[in-house]
Amino acid sequence: MNNLHCIGNISYWHSILQQESDFVYTNHTFQKQSYLSQFEIMTSNGRLKLSIPTQKPSRKGMFDKVLIDYTNNWQVEMCRSIQNAYSKSPFFLYYGYKIEEVILKKHVTLINLNWELYRILSKCIHMPSIMKLDHEVVVMYNHNNLNKLSSYPQVFDDRWDFESNLSIIDVLFNLGPETIDYLLSIRV
Repeated sequence: MNNLHCIGNISYWHSILQQESDFVYTNHTFQKQSYLSQFEIMTSNGRLKLSIPTQKPSRKGMFDKVLIDYTNNWQVEMCRSIQNAYSKSPFFLYYGYKIEEVILKKHVTLINLNWELYRILSKCIHMPSIMKLDHEVVVMYNHNNLNKLSSYPQVFDDRWDFESNLSIIDVLFNLGPETIDYLLSIRV
């Protein structure tokens, strides 16, 4: 069962393609420091974890009630980090602005931000179908993690060995329309 991750890593998107259900499940508690509010990109200095800050009182409950904290300028910093990491990638020009538009919007809840990111990324990747949200079925939070993925060209591969299972934007900015083929080629 898939939860609604923030951007999501390669394993996450692979599992969505493999899932027989048409739903992403949201009826679970929020887990701090998880893929629900974090994702990783590759920078000139190595892996970088980016996080969506959440309001402390809302973290101790259900995922769909978690509020985003706007006391600092995290949106601009996040967009700047993504741009610095991927502006030289072959497909950043085609997809970067779409993701930036979503991040720069002021979403009240984390689930709304994640859902909008999921929808735009599904379109960019050319997913065969877009999942629907299920707020009813009670699930446990889980995350998928495939460690051995085949390599693809990365922006900083002249400095760093291949970094596996980064966020899906790493694949999207580097492979563009071939992202869906890459996801389908993964064998578990």
